Amino acid sequence: MRRTRARRPGSAFALSLLIGAPSLLLGACAPALANSGSAEETPGARSESVARSSGDVADDGSQPRIVATTPIIADLVRAVAPRARIATLVPASVDPHSFEPSMAALRDIAHADIAFSNGLLLEQSALTSSIDANLPKGAQHVALGEESVPFGARPIPLVEDLSLATIWLGLRVDGRASTDSTVSFEAVSATGPGDLAAFTTGTFGEPRPWIASKDGIDSNDRVELPTNAHTHMSWGFTDPGVYSLCLRATLHSPTGDTPLGEKTLVFAVGVDPHSTGRSVLDSGHADLTAKLEGSMTLRADAPAGDLDPDRIVIAVPDTTTTTIPDNRWRFLAEPGASARILAQAVIGTHVHGEIDPHMWHDVKNAIAYTDLVAERLAALDPSRAAEYRANATARDAELEALDRWIREVVATIPEKSRALVTAHDSFGYYAKAYGLRIGGFVAPNPSLEPSPLQLANLTRVLEQTPAAGVFLEPTSRSHLGELVALAHTTGKSVCSLHSDTLTDEVPTYLDLMVFNTRSIKSCLDPASLPAWPFESEAPIPNPTRGDQ
Repeated sequence: MRRTRARRPGSAFALSLLIGAPSLLLGACAPALANSGSAEETPGARSESVARSSGDVADDGSQPRIVATTPIIADLVRAVAPRARIATLVPASVDPHSFEPSMAALRDIAHADIAFSNGLLLEQSALTSSIDANLPKGAQHVALGEESVPFGARPIPLVEDLSLATIWLGLRVDGRASTDSTVSFEAVSATGPGDLAAFTTGTFGEPRPWIASKDGIDSNDRVELPTNAHTHMSWGFTDPGVYSLCLRATLHSPTGDTPLGEKTLVFAVGVDPHSTGRSVLDSGHADLTAKLEGSMTLRADAPAGDLDPDRIVIAVPDTTTTTIPDNRWRFLAEPGASARILAQAVIGTHVHGEIDPHMWHDVKNAIAYTDLVAERLAALDPSRAAEYRANATARDAELEALDRWIREVVATIPEKSRALVTAHDSFGYYAKAYGLRIGGFVAPNPSLEPSPLQLANLTRVLEQTPAAGVFLEPTSRSHLGELVALAHTTGKSVCSLHSDTLTDEVPTYLDLMVFNTRSIKSCLDPASLPAWPFESEAPIPNPTRGDQ
């Protein structure tokens, strides 16, 4: 969903006065303006920004003037147009979420031939509004995150509530029979350290229990569906531990009842699901499916397809912990008690709001950004179109190698330890692309404060995850205290990941991705050898691990 950005009143008018009166903009205060705000790099010279030099070719004045919002965007653009004059609006080590444009930034925008931003609400609306209002007539503003999907970018939803970032588990009937035929899913038995329930919620949140072990399992604990239909369910559990629920499927038709099979669902609730020795199902959409041909499977999203419930454990993480609100929920527990809830998929529409803007943490998206930059610059400057496309092709090859290296490094981390716990929700793309999971975060973004319940849930996550460390962002102090305190309480190491900007430690995009991967490897797998250098062409070592 794309949100309309509010324009700050008067910003465009104020700048138009400056543009209309050059002496006001470029007079006695010009030297001070040139050393604050955005940083421009010209060929043969390196600015005080941490970005790489543009090269040694003299500028004949015909090179395009480009503004890029963040140092990361500027570095990606520079790989395509190393001879261009590129001004970075947000200085290095500064959070783009909170940066507002300086007078120097406004000047650079006013003289630019093209502007590149990330978009997707990464940058402050004051900055994007200033770009839109003050670019010269005919100059294009390219929001890479919003325009790169045709070039292969893979956006993911921004998950602000981790209690909804779980598997959505329903029931399904595969096959069609007569219109008066139905299939029942009847609970046969339930075991576990506490009580469990399967229920649905109405439009106004009214719960309707279908299966509840609190009062014992009997013939009333059943769900009945038409043939060739499915339903979304919510699942609740009162205490941490491993639960099992045996369900029997039966086809009811005018000619009689036909057994379709029995299968047991196993849930790991607030405990490490890998301890069960089963394959873990912890995301996406899956249905326990009764097939009219006479079998039962777990049908998951592609590419998993049909799975055998006897080999699967369904993860119910501590992030799903909530408090029973009132007596309507007494089928599960008493009001005020804690419970862990796997929400039904329709509630999951809250997850699919804005798109996560941190797309560059998946290198495949950086490749899409690069290709988009090349095409936009080729359209702007046709005489150098071949040069831009050749540069993009060369950079793509380098990024493909980086992508492979990251995958190979992360694959050496024990699967049970591949959990990222961070201060903010900035690394969903990295986790999804490279086979990690988001264990938790203090808050979705730096501007939100965590509730006591969220901190308690995160503490439980850290207590039960085998991962050895948590990750802070060196350029952000927001929620640093909370995460450090939780790490010390639970005996975890505190490590670093760079997210939204470049610094002296990571002066380029490649440096950022290499640093983060090495940090993840060392922090989550401290008993193993560190990651081998990205530049190395030597055979990949076979590190020894303490758990092998």
